[in-house]
Amino acid sequence: MDLGIPTLVEMKSVEDAAAFASSLGFSFVELNMNLPWCTIENLQKTDFRTLTSRYNIYFTIHADENLFFCDFSERVAKAHTQNMLDAIELASKNGMPLINFHMSRGVYFTLPGERVFLFDKYRDVYLDKLLRFRDICAASAKNDVMLCVENTGIREDFVWQGIDLLLDSPSFALTWDLGHDYSAGLCDTPQLMPLKERICHIHLHDAEGKDCHLPLGNGKMDIGSMLSCVSPRRMVLEVKTLNGIRQSMPWLKKNHYL
Repeated sequence: MDLGIPTLVEMKSVEDAAAFASSLGFSFVELNMNLPWCTIENLQKTDFRTLTSRYNIYFTIHADENLFFCDFSERVAKAHTQNMLDAIELASKNGMPLINFHMSRGVYFTLPGERVFLFDKYRDVYLDKLLRFRDICAASAKNDVMLCVENTGIREDFVWQGIDLLLDSPSFALTWDLGHDYSAGLCDTPQLMPLKERICHIHLHDAEGKDCHLPLGNGKMDIGSMLSCVSPRRMVLEVKTLNGIRQSMPWLKKNHYL
């Protein structure tokens, strides 16, 4: 299993991230497209082949968390889908095997005593848009790029129905974020375990209560037990500071991940 790091707010460039990852023996960097220097426009200008050779690592992508590709407005949905298609093209050209992304619950109306999610209210429209998104992305990804849906403590059944729809395509798989699942009361686990053969990516960090992204060994999680359930190809140490990553190194070495 390859081990990688996320891009951090303390970093200033793709090369900065690559150099840090390489210095600690990691295999890849997950580039977060929400950072200004990781927008699709800036990534398209980056010489990834040179960086891969110089630092002996590779890259994956964490798609923009604002993607709203099922928006009821065709103009909005088209723009957000194009952002994903551009990311797929970038990944395919530069040997990036994976794009991680989140599912949105969408807009909700707050009524007396309840929330009404519009994707749920108009579920047929939502699923139709998701089907079109799946097929156009799968056609672009081909066999070069895996598109991984990350769990984020979402309980709504219409979202999980949408994930099942995506997983009907072999171009889509799952990312299991252990820390977020733990902090959400393991609400994702019953949904994910029947699909564990489709989990090919892990986001790893420790947690205590609602406090996530702790260095490994600084929380209350039984990380070893959770990891024993799956056999992912890649795992990102999703600790959000340089010092936190360094603090996690003894745990990784003790447990033979590095």
